[in-house]
Amino acid sequence: MRSQISGICTVSKMLLSENDSKEDKCFYLSHVNAMSMNVLHVLNNMMATSRFYNDNVAIKMSPARINIRHWLKLQIRQYDLISSLSSVKIKTHFRTTVPDYITTDEIKLGQIVKNLIDNAFKFAPSGTCISISVSTLSDGRLLFQITDHGKGIPAEKIHLLFQPFQSLEVGFSGTGLGLYVSKLYATLLGGDLLLGRNDKRGTSFLFMIDSQSSITTKH
Repeated sequence: MRSQISGICTVSKMLLSENDSKEDKCFYLSHVNAMSMNVLHVLNNMMATSRFYNDNVAIKMSPARINIRHWLKLQIRQYDLISSLSSVKIKTHFRTTVPDYITTDEIKLGQIVKNLIDNAFKFAPSGTCISISVSTLSDGRLLFQITDHGKGIPAEKIHLLFQPFQSLEVGFSGTGLGLYVSKLYATLLGGDLLLGRNDKRGTSFLFMIDSQSSITTKH
């Protein structure tokens, strides 16, 4: 939510510029609307699925049936502005075995995907791309792989990746909760979040979820 609200503030400031054309203002307004709606959905989901008992929090799923290809396209569309400003493109690839529809908590899944894309944008050099691939595992779960072409994560900081309130890079704002919460949600959705490739060519994060898919698949 912090990154989304920060984005709303940034785009709102751009809207106040008198130098922008009518087309630019409409473009910025569409992003303000999309980010605002996303924050509202996240807050509603948190209120509906989180309960506190004796200083402990219990989180449950709010499952819904979604078209995973269309859903991911909508998530990526929210990055059109930052993609154009940074000259970093997002490319997606679905294996043919991935089903059309899955049942999952789409808000929590969205928070995982957005956090990993946000992190990738922080480190992706201009002119490169962020790759998102989706495939199926032998047990039927979906596997997401999000890869950037940055400089990689220093070896001495890898042990901090999924710890709360740990920032990996000086100079980047953040609470240090993104990967911690994402791993928590990935586990809740029937899977896990792991570090994949990490070297000077870039970084990949892998996470899997229980798809509860229908029998219809893409061919």
